[in-house]
Amino acid sequence: MRSISTTVLCLALVGLFSTGMLVYNGGALAQGDVTAETGYRKLRDPDAYGTVLMQRTTRGLKDTRPVLFPHWVHRTRYTCSVCHTDLKVPFKAGDSVLTHDKLTGGESCGACHNGTTAFSTEESCDRCHSYGVDVAGNKKIGEALAGLPEDTFGNQVNWVKALDEGKIKPSAAIEGRKSLKARKDDIILPVTKFTPHPPDVKFPHKPHSEVLKCESCHPKPFKDKKGGNPEMSMLKFMSGQYCGVCHGRVSFPLGDCFRCHSQPPAKPEKVETGKKKK
Repeated sequence: MRSISTTVLCLALVGLFSTGMLVYNGGALAQGDVTAETGYRKLRDPDAYGTVLMQRTTRGLKDTRPVLFPHWVHRTRYTCSVCHTDLKVPFKAGDSVLTHDKLTGGESCGACHNGTTAFSTEESCDRCHSYGVDVAGNKKIGEALAGLPEDTFGNQVNWVKALDEGKIKPSAAIEGRKSLKARKDDIILPVTKFTPHPPDVKFPHKPHSEVLKCESCHPKPFKDKKGGNPEMSMLKFMSGQYCGVCHGRVSFPLGDCFRCHSQPPAKPEKVETGKKKK
């Protein structure tokens, strides 16, 4: 029978493989897909991180390429809540069926891409249906994100810092400049299911509430009650649940372990020793 420590080690290795962060010969293999040749994860191009391939309605069509949706362009201009809360675009891929008729009718992407706020869906098909082609009108990620604070994970931009420093000023409304009222409280989530365990998690409301509304996260996927999500775990995150809805897909990947597990370990209590009697 395995000891608890062995089980924890196995789970940790599964987590590192699943998130693409495995130390190997002094280097880090990160953010990629397992290859048949090596069994390890190959390095993933940071320029592709956060870009969503949308092909549900184009699959099987010979003359229509799939759509590439670049999150990094849109998040410099709008908060996440504009699309995912106000326009009700599901966070999970495949949960909505977008058709050209819906877009031209003003739904989803069509709320902005109308020729006034952003280029029209009738303007140039290649602007969106850009999979596998180089479109002159579309910005390269290097150009769009030039000058933003650097990071070592995801698409290598520290988006929280970019917002704090005013390098980006995303609007919280389509119709004009607006910001969300941020909460500044932190929540400490103890990590005590296994021993030994990593540092506890500090969940900061501020960077989340600057781009998301309360209803974006509560009551789904998180019940807004202390202890209301006892089944939450790293394995759930890796499968795209809870924090994994965003982290590992658009927000910084789960391989950036100590970005969340940031609480210092508790100091051991001092034991008072009795004074020797004279």
